[in-house]
Amino acid sequence: MIAKRIPTILPDLTFEEALEVTKIHSVAGKLSKNTPIVTIRPFRSPHHTVSPSSLVGGGKVPKPGEISLAHYGLLFLDELPEFNKNTLELLRGPLEDKTISISRVNASLTYPCNFMFVASMNPCRMWLLWFK
Repeated sequence: MIAKRIPTILPDLTFEEALEVTKIHSVAGKLSKNTPIVTIRPFRSPHHTVSPSSLVGGGKVPKPGEISLAHYGLLFLDELPEFNKNTLELLRGPLEDKTISISRVNASLTYPCNFMFVASMNPCRMWLLWFK
């Protein structure tokens, strides 16, 4: 619940940021007909079974993934240990570079992905036993 509230306490998107986020959502086919421009910071929370290409982007013609859809917003991974290790490793570069490059046979594209990363997990049993 706290993670969902974080975007609401962040500063409003500037007009330039809103245009950038809108472009990404438009390319991904996620732009609503009722909302011609995205004005609130994105909140993305993919399920732990998310595929690597859904997280970072991809497809025959590379489309933005969850990390680009979270641009200027928040990416929340609930139950972090449940995510595939290889999928989590894909986040290292984009978190540092704030961009993701996707190369396929048909095209090679770079999408922005400047997002806040928040994760949660349950305490491990050893931790619970230690502090009992």
